[in-house]
Amino acid sequence: MNKKQFFAAPLFALAVATGLSSPLPRASGNDLAHLEQQAMQAAAAQVADSVVRIQCVGGSDRVGGVSLGKGPCTGLVVSPEGLIVSSRYNFARRPTSILVQLPGGLNLPARLLGADESRGLVLLKVDLPQGTPPLMMPEWAEAGSAVPGAWALAIGRTLDAEQVNLSVGIVSAVDRIWDKAIQTDAKISPNNYGGPLVDIHGRVMGLLVPLSPERDGNVAGAEWYDSGIGFAIPHTYLQQVLPRLKTGEILRPGFLGISLKKDSNLFGIPPQVQAVHPDSPAAASGLRVGDTIVAVNRQPVANIVEFKYQIKPLFAGNTVRLLLLRGEQQFVKEVGLAAASKIRWIKDPKESRQKPSGPQPPKPPKPHSPQDRDRLDRI
Repeated sequence: MNKKQFFAAPLFALAVATGLSSPLPRASGNDLAHLEQQAMQAAAAQVADSVVRIQCVGGSDRVGGVSLGKGPCTGLVVSPEGLIVSSRYNFARRPTSILVQLPGGLNLPARLLGADESRGLVLLKVDLPQGTPPLMMPEWAEAGSAVPGAWALAIGRTLDAEQVNLSVGIVSAVDRIWDKAIQTDAKISPNNYGGPLVDIHGRVMGLLVPLSPERDGNVAGAEWYDSGIGFAIPHTYLQQVLPRLKTGEILRPGFLGISLKKDSNLFGIPPQVQAVHPDSPAAASGLRVGDTIVAVNRQPVANIVEFKYQIKPLFAGNTVRLLLLRGEQQFVKEVGLAAASKIRWIKDPKESRQKPSGPQPPKPPKPHSPQDRDRLDRI
């Protein structure tokens, strides 16, 4: 890609912002860098009045083995009446109080309304004093405009309450983390978790959160901060789930209660049941070890990856229609998903082994065996 192509997006954005009706004249390298900077500053300014600073007080210092800082975090206004969405990570410490600083400097107490544990979101509410103007709403990007290669700015309001902080990158992928998130190579960290990922025009594409393809939990994915792998939940999903969060609902990931093989090449392994866990929806529905899942909600699944793309976005309480193959017989089961805490998981044999007491001499590392590669993945 040459320089003319590389700077096409910000040049166009600046032309739109300044109302130019004719093409910009050819510019030198220094001019291009200046125009690029102007376009990005304009994009940050466009969304700044919808980005708030959040300070949490009290709570635990460590969660899940991760040490949590005590500095401020970021939120995004999603209604003029005082609804603010942020990252679940920012509240993992279970703070005793939450204070939101609006862009104009007004500090207000906030309360947690609801949460989406599957995508790492929380919804806050501040009560605006009488006479306080409505909060500024962001402009939303067009659905489908977050495409690989598009400019992406990660916005936060933590380092300086008077202005937003930003990092710049591109959209590097979409439909990541099992069809939940936009991926960006912009630097993402606790400084901007809960802030918006915006396009070159300052329109919100999604909300920045830490996520992991392998783990769930308050701090899952936080180990990737500033790594060039960051995630944002699309704003179209935020608007879809907002009515449920406003009622105080806690949305939890949905589990069948089965285990599948876990391997580095899940594209080559069919979703065949390796274990059915007690007290699980799968057990109650009569699934058995050896059953192969052929389709989920009438969508064919040929391997474990395709199966996860159908199951992982769903919540506890959702019902799925499974087409199963047992021997040569195909049949359908309707299964209601449950929260992981409601399932009695069978311990991995390795977890059950008791270690001998007393000091032990170090053992040399062993190469990975087929048994190690075929660890079970609970779904």
